[in-house]
Amino acid sequence: MAEKKLIIGSRVSWKRVIWFVGLTYLVSFLLCGFVYREGKKLDPELPAIKQFTDIVRGKPEAVARYLEMHPEVRAEDLPKEVAGVKDVVVLKSLEEQVAVYVSQKHLAVQSFGAMMFFPALIAVLLRLVFRDGFRNSGFRFGKAKNYLYVLIFIVGFAVLGVILNALLYGKKPDWLLEHMAVGGLSLMGRSVTPFIFWTFQFLVIGLIANITFPIIAMLGEEYGWRPYLLQNLLPLGFWKANVITGVVWGLWHAPVILMGYNYGSFTLSGVFLFTLLCVLLGTVFNYMYVRGNSVILAAAAHGWFNGLIPSVILLTGFMGKEPLMAPMGLLGIAIMLVLVLIGYKITKGYDIRDYIEVKE
Repeated sequence: MAEKKLIIGSRVSWKRVIWFVGLTYLVSFLLCGFVYREGKKLDPELPAIKQFTDIVRGKPEAVARYLEMHPEVRAEDLPKEVAGVKDVVVLKSLEEQVAVYVSQKHLAVQSFGAMMFFPALIAVLLRLVFRDGFRNSGFRFGKAKNYLYVLIFIVGFAVLGVILNALLYGKKPDWLLEHMAVGGLSLMGRSVTPFIFWTFQFLVIGLIANITFPIIAMLGEEYGWRPYLLQNLLPLGFWKANVITGVVWGLWHAPVILMGYNYGSFTLSGVFLFTLLCVLLGTVFNYMYVRGNSVILAAAAHGWFNGLIPSVILLTGFMGKEPLMAPMGLLGIAIMLVLVLIGYKITKGYDIRDYIEVKE
């Protein structure tokens, strides 16, 4: 059975494109302004998201700095235990106590995650305002083989990232997670072996969980970027539409990257690198969206990427600096470029003519 083709217009509706980009950036950046203000309460000097993440992960230097910056926090203010799945978990170290305290008191710093829903909400609003309807929105699963192709691409990227990071830095991957597990590995408050942790991380979180409930958050982005922005730009041709969508998608992350997301303290270089990464990754997401006429496929791909790529960081993140290594740095971009070029060869230049129907 032939796939249902994606219907596009014969001309770009710049009015729709400009309204979408403008409103999505406006509401997203307003939220980031709130996060920035709240971040100054956490630490007036360091990037808020990075500092929050480091403290919550229990890094001693970040915890020490927080206590130095907040002399009003007393030992009796820190929680000594938290509720686990079945039993109460005792917080034995100072790092654990401060991590829980900060995660509760400065939770507003994490509110930037709500940004993920804004592209879809703006797309829905504009479809209503312009009376475009929702039939041509890609809400279909499509063929199973398309999901397999995407998964092979993402797993290949993750595996190559681990291998090449290890070769470049001359260090073995941290299979036992000794650099991450300061107080021992645990899941849901229970100590576990590295094998169980990796099984949970890769299979449960990476592959299964990220196409269940988290796919709603992924649709929050993808329904805006693919069925609305890309679709309205496709009359320009795939490559022009692809690059514009990738740049808009990448720069949309700029405020949170400037606050330490993904690249830590390397904020300005991080914005450039992540935008480049979004253009390359977006090439695959955009092509597969058009090929399958499925935003669910694009959301699943996004979920798998977000779920599996942290494995590269867990295994090799201790080796070097974020702007240099995979998955987000120069090495990661080089790997992505090679995979995109292989895809270019396989798909005959990401030719979408067989998958679209042009209507006036």
